[in-house]
Amino acid sequence: MSSSDTHSKGWLDRLGATLLMNLEILGAAVSLVGAMWTSPRRLWRDRDKIFTELVRIGNDTLPIGFLVSFFIGMVLVIQTADQLSNYSQEILGSVVGLAMTKELGPVMIAFLVAGRVGSAITAQLGSMSIYDEINALRTMDIDPVAYLVTPRTVAMTLAVPVLVLYADAVGILGGVVAVRIDPSITISAFQFWDNLTTWLTLSDIIVGMVKGLVFGLAIAIISCTFGLRTRGGTEQVATQTTSAVVWGFVMIIVLDYFIVRAALLVQ
Repeated sequence: MSSSDTHSKGWLDRLGATLLMNLEILGAAVSLVGAMWTSPRRLWRDRDKIFTELVRIGNDTLPIGFLVSFFIGMVLVIQTADQLSNYSQEILGSVVGLAMTKELGPVMIAFLVAGRVGSAITAQLGSMSIYDEINALRTMDIDPVAYLVTPRTVAMTLAVPVLVLYADAVGILGGVVAVRIDPSITISAFQFWDNLTTWLTLSDIIVGMVKGLVFGLAIAIISCTFGLRTRGGTEQVATQTTSAVVWGFVMIIVLDYFIVRAALLVQ
């Protein structure tokens, strides 16, 4: 066999192994969703855990979310005003409002949650997995999915839409501040706000919240899947955490596309 044939075969083998591994991860995630099915009574019984996770998600995300959203709103105003320098700047409010509520707010918050909270979940579950703590739960007849995965998933699914609203409000606030302090902007803060409220509708806000709901569920499932799949030594915790964050980012973008297409079909 020639060297080119060997190289081609090696490339195909690596491609096939990568595809199989990705399909295995997707299958594990789907299986985890199925195993997570529980009764409302179980969720009510775990309300303290869910509330604890909600507080942790908020504490980890709110400060950095404020900083990023505020300056994204300011950058949007300045960049858009520069592009509209030869036209009317009166549409700045609608541009910033629609961009934040429908796209930038949900995606930005989802990235922050995946990178900060999702990675922490993967690392925590991964450490528990390699130290046999999850097997210990099974020995004590405690379902690790119901005990570890469900509260985190419910909390993440509920928290991200609220964080999206928070990011929307802070981003719009940043836009208002930029209008007030930037000398290149010729409209007033009142004109900015009037244009925003004229064009921004409740359906635009709902689309962003639906994205947050789906993104939160996806981040939680992916983070827990990679955490529970961790095997080997402590170095695998870092590897699985990195993989979970990358997968989370990719899934956010992919799901964003499908949600946008579905929203356009509904309209």
